[in-house]
Amino acid sequence: MKSKLIFILVFINTQAFSQATDTVLKKYDQQFIYRYGSSFMKGGNKLSFSDLQNEFNSKSPSFDLYIKSKNNKTVSTVLRFVSIFAIVGVLKGASDNNTGLAYGFLAGQLVTALLSQHYRSKSIVDLDRALQIRNRELLFPGK
Repeated sequence: MKSKLIFILVFINTQAFSQATDTVLKKYDQQFIYRYGSSFMKGGNKLSFSDLQNEFNSKSPSFDLYIKSKNNKTVSTVLRFVSIFAIVGVLKGASDNNTGLAYGFLAGQLVTALLSQHYRSKSIVDLDRALQIRNRELLFPGK
């Protein structure tokens, strides 16, 4: 009975410590990139959106998705600023008692804000896909 128990403990022990030398585990710990709030983490280091460009292989589909995400983020930022500046038109129309102008700028502000949010969400989805493809290529090359 003791020999069976010792065999089981040795077997469990070898299985538990065999993960410590695994190359996939090392790649996962040191090179895997994941989202951490508005920034990204790689091996315990914080990366910004612009730092990610160096992490993608230019021949990979993940790089194309990163570029698409970057373009969508730029469009979203421009539309957000246009939406913010539309407040000036709303205030100008309201101060001149021109309701048509005020409502027109208010509608324009709403449309640009919604479009900005749409492009922002597209950017997030594309970047998450790019990171997923990059991480899969990193952990399982050639598949």
